[in-house]
Amino acid sequence: MPLHGEGIGGVVFLTLYTFNLLILLYGFFSRRISIKSVYAFLLFHVSLRLAAQSVSIVIGTKDHLVPGLLIAFFVLGAEGYFSLVLCAYRFLIHHHQHFYPTDGSWLEGKPNKKKSKDGQQEVKDPWYVRFKRAMTARNADGKKDPWVMTIIHWTLIGANVIIITGGTRVTGADITLDPEDFWSRLHTAEIMRAVGQAIFLVMNLFLALFFYLSVNQDKNPHGTLPAGYNHFFRVAPDHGRVDAPSRPHIHRGILGRISPDLLVLIVAWPPLIIRGIFGLLQAVVDKINYASPAAYASVDSFSNLFIAMENVFSVLPEWTACCLLCTTMFFKPSSVDSSELTTNPGTPTENGQNRLMGGKEGRELESQVSK
Repeated sequence: MPLHGEGIGGVVFLTLYTFNLLILLYGFFSRRISIKSVYAFLLFHVSLRLAAQSVSIVIGTKDHLVPGLLIAFFVLGAEGYFSLVLCAYRFLIHHHQHFYPTDGSWLEGKPNKKKSKDGQQEVKDPWYVRFKRAMTARNADGKKDPWVMTIIHWTLIGANVIIITGGTRVTGADITLDPEDFWSRLHTAEIMRAVGQAIFLVMNLFLALFFYLSVNQDKNPHGTLPAGYNHFFRVAPDHGRVDAPSRPHIHRGILGRISPDLLVLIVAWPPLIIRGIFGLLQAVVDKINYASPAAYASVDSFSNLFIAMENVFSVLPEWTACCLLCTTMFFKPSSVDSSELTTNPGTPTENGQNRLMGGKEGRELESQVSK
């Protein structure tokens, strides 16, 4: 049976997401990136989108709309967006950890590492320990971690549940048998989806603020956050200072000294915002709301407007952001330029020994040099 409607878009984006998958596989097999790194989050997102586009193709081969397939497509799409927003945050944290290995990120606690049984390498805590820490903002020893990512985790999970619940609210309702019940469910579904999408949009706006702070921190010769923000993030006032002298060198570009991997993340932000705004509109505008009768050309198919808007303003921005995140593996500064280490008063001047010393000793030495 020839493809129609959603199936055509499904083929296009299945091909495009396969391209993203190939980029990730190249990175894993070439050992440019590790399967145990943040790129595993991105692989999970790509897997969700491949599944969603496969369902879309199946929908496009049917001569009528199957409710079960529509629910599967909606749920996979919602989980794909949820995972992509989380990926953007994880990649920003990955940038912090690469530039400030001693202090780590100000969004969450620095990963604990201990020697393996053979003593040859350092290993992280088991996944369940890291998961508990991420959801409670407390280390195993009871010490408080930076709390922002914990709040973001719980907020995104809550918003995701609201969207999924609202999106399936109309399931089983029949407008011909009980119109009052159908329209009541649809109204509730619109409110729930709008609330959930609004939360996601706010989380994306916070992401822009965190990008801004990251750029300022990287440009600061002391490697610290702008004054006052350390209290908000629950980190030390000199967080990042000990790593400042040994940060990877950033070449000056058109936009100044911005790390290329961070610049890619910033470029990936507008597609996320477009996706977020469309998701919010989709919850309240009948013609692009899949739960509303206005989104259907007949009982057997979506309208051309719905199909076009869904692919252009929902799937395409997600794929664009995902593709950009995949390319960050090619834009990682990895060396220190000694010419950047100045001897001006108030500027960190010691070499990488400061970072290697770490902890209290490193900070005390850094404080003495800065005076």
